[in-house]
Formats: sequence, C-alpha cells, structure tokens
Amino acid sequence: MGFGRVFFFIFGFALLEVLVLAQVAGAIGWPITIVATVATALLGSYLFRRQGLSTWVRLNQRMQQGEMPGQEMVEGMMLLLGGALLITPGFITDAVGFALLLPGSRRWMANKVIQKGSLQSFTTVQGAGFAYTRSSYSGGATNPFQQRPGSNDDRTGLGGGDTIEGESHRTDQ
Repeated sequence: MGFGRVFFFIFGFALLEVLVLAQVAGAIGWPITIVATVATALLGSYLFRRQGLSTWVRLNQRMQQGEMPGQEMVEGMMLLLGGALLITPGFITDAVGFALLLPGSRRWMANKVIQKGSLQSFTTVQGAGFAYTRSSYSGGATNPFQQRPGSNDDRTGLGGGDTIEGESHRTDQ
C-alpha cells in the first residue's frame, strides 16, 4: 500500500468523520455533541487503563509460567489502538475504539488475528533463555527448535538447521 493510498484513506476517513459529527450536531446541537465527544474520550481512557492493567497482569503470569503470551500481546496492541482511537474526536473512531477495548469483542478479534496471521514471538529454549522466532500460529505452541527426525545435532538441542561443513581459522592480531 503506497503513500498515496494511505493519504487518501486517512483523508477520506477524516472527511467522513467530520460529516458524521456535523450530522449529529445538526440533530442534537453542538454543545451536546462536544460533551458527548469529551465523555467518550474520558470513558475510553478509564477503560484503557483498566483493561490494560488486567492484560498486563495476564501477560506477566503467562511469562512466569514459561508460556508464550501471544493472546495477551495481540490484545495489548489492540488496547493501544483502541485507546488512540477513543482519544481521537469522532463517533466512528469511538465505535471502533470501544470495540477494541471491550473484553469480549477484543478477545474475539485477537483470536481471529492469531488464527489468520503469523506471530513474531519469543520462544523458550532449554538452557538458552528466550530466542526470537517467526512462525505461523496454528492454535498450539510450536517450538521451532525441536529436533527434526533424522537430524544429528544432539549437542545443542537446536536441531532442524542445515549443517555447513568446513574449517574456520582465527588469527589474533
């Protein structure tokens, strides 16, 4: 997606947001529209803090148990986006922001994102702490460092890679 498309998307979205604000203000008046916009920003800020804290606690618990907190990481990104959208004035951004902040809809969307995409994650490796990996997520935790059948790399437990034969010489200067 090029810069021009992104620019026109943002411009079109902002224009649509202004048109919706004008329609709502025409129906209920500008003072009530402004109060409603400020109220949704304050409510969104409260929800963001509350949901963000609970997601952070769950993320830490999963990390302490040695599990991959993929769900919590995706939800955390959704919380950040939802909080930013609720701070942005407008009713369309508020609707999307609330959908991202409410636990039920956020978890449903996070599951859909995880099922469709790939995660960049940190995987626990025995004796080596955490290792950065990129793998498709198929619903279960996968360990890309598991030894494949037929691999002869017993020393590190990191089998599954290609072995390059050769010699190495180091000269100290």
